[in-house]
Amino acid sequence: MAHPPKINMNELLKKAQELQKSLEDSKEKLKAETATASVGGNMVTATVDGEKNVKEIKIDPELIKDGDVEVIQDLIVSAINSANAEIEKKITDKMNSMAMPSLDNIPGLSGLFGK
Repeated sequence: MAHPPKINMNELLKKAQELQKSLEDSKEKLKAETATASVGGNMVTATVDGEKNVKEIKIDPELIKDGDVEVIQDLIVSAINSANAEIEKKITDKMNSMAMPSLDNIPGLSGLFGK
C-alpha cells in the first residue's frame, strides 16, 4: 500500500505567512483606492475610498440656487451610491487580478487542489 506524500510543515507555514502578508498588503493598497461619481449632469459629485467612506461631496452652486432640498438630497444619495458601486467594481477587479502564491512546490500538496 502506497503511503501518502509527506507534507513539509515548515514550507507550508512559510507559504501561509507569505499569503497572509500578501493579502494584508493588498488590503492596504485597496483602502487607498478612490472612486468618484457624478450625477444630475455633474451637479453633485461624490468620492469614496476603498472602505466606502465618503471622502468628498461637491455640489454645483447652481443647484443650491434652485433651493429644492429634496432634489439635492436625492442627488447626494445617488452620487454616493454610484461611487460605492464604482469602488466595489475596482476592488473586485483588483482582487481577481492578484496572483496567489502557488502551493505546487510544497511536497505533498502538489495537485491537491485540482491542479
